[in-house]
This record gives sequence, structure tokens and C-alpha cells, in this order.
Amino acid sequence: MQDTDMTGRDFMRTGYAIATIGLLALAACGGSDEQVYRGADGEEVRVERSGDDTVTFRSEDGEAVITTGDIGSAAAGGLPPYPGAADSQGMQMNATGPDGGSGQFWSFQTSDTPADVVAFYREALPSAGYEIGATMDMGDAQTIIGNRADGNGGVQITATAVPGEGTMVTVIGGEGG
Repeated sequence: MQDTDMTGRDFMRTGYAIATIGLLALAACGGSDEQVYRGADGEEVRVERSGDDTVTFRSEDGEAVITTGDIGSAAAGGLPPYPGAADSQGMQMNATGPDGGSGQFWSFQTSDTPADVVAFYREALPSAGYEIGATMDMGDAQTIIGNRADGNGGVQITATAVPGEGTMVTVIGGEGG
């Protein structure tokens, strides 16, 4: 078993950043236009909204593309999509940095149990180039973490049972630049 370089605090920061960007994307969807925002330091951020529930953020630091609603069969980290996943209420984010690093976030819902989801990805990780780094079973929530065999990235899959709604799943993946 390998340890990941990401700490719990890093995961929390990533989660807060993703939630903030997601809220901005949800608020911005519904039209088709481009806006340019300038920070106090003069840095520009271009925000382009398209009519297909996609928002693109671009700056000199990189690009983030956020898609909400029906995101199709895309999956983060090069993993296969989960069979029968209902992602009509899902969200996908793909980001690239100036150093070539990238990250993805994908959420979806399924009627399967958290254990079923983790078992599927436990089998899928090795064929996608990952070694299993850690697993956590907290009953209604289960997590599996995979590290790229070449040391250049990783993925975290968390499946949480939501009473009366099935299982909500988030997949976060990234590669270094």
C-alpha cells in the first residue's frame, strides 16, 4: 500500500474550491456569452457560458471547464463510467494548469450501495494505471484512493448512501505537470 501526498486538509481545500466553482457555474448557466473579470492585481479571468450547461473559466493560470446536468458517460481520471450511473443531476469539472497539471471532478448518483461502487472501482483501478493506496469503510460512506503507478497523480472515489435517494458518488482525479 502506498501513501498519497495529499493530506486531509488538502482534500478539504479541494472540496471547498470545487464547491465554490460549482456554485458559480450553476449560477452562470442558462445563457451563452463571455464576460471578462479583472482582479485587483490586473489578472484577467474570462468566463464563457454556452447554452449546453457548460461554463469555461480561463486565465493565465489555466482553464476550468464545468458541465452540469446531463454530462454523459465521461469519467474523471481515465476511469470507466459507472454502469447505470444517473448523472442527469451530476457535475463534471476538468481543469488544466500552466505547468501541464490537470484535475477532474465528476459526481453522479446510483441505486447501488456504496460497497458495490467501491468494488467496481477496486477492479477498474489497476487496468486504468492505478495502484490502490487506501480504502475507508465508514458504513454509509466508503472511499477508495488510487495512485498512478508512475507516481504522477491519483484518484479518490467516495460513495455515500443517502436515505431514500440511493448513493451519491464523487470521483476526483489529478495528474501533475
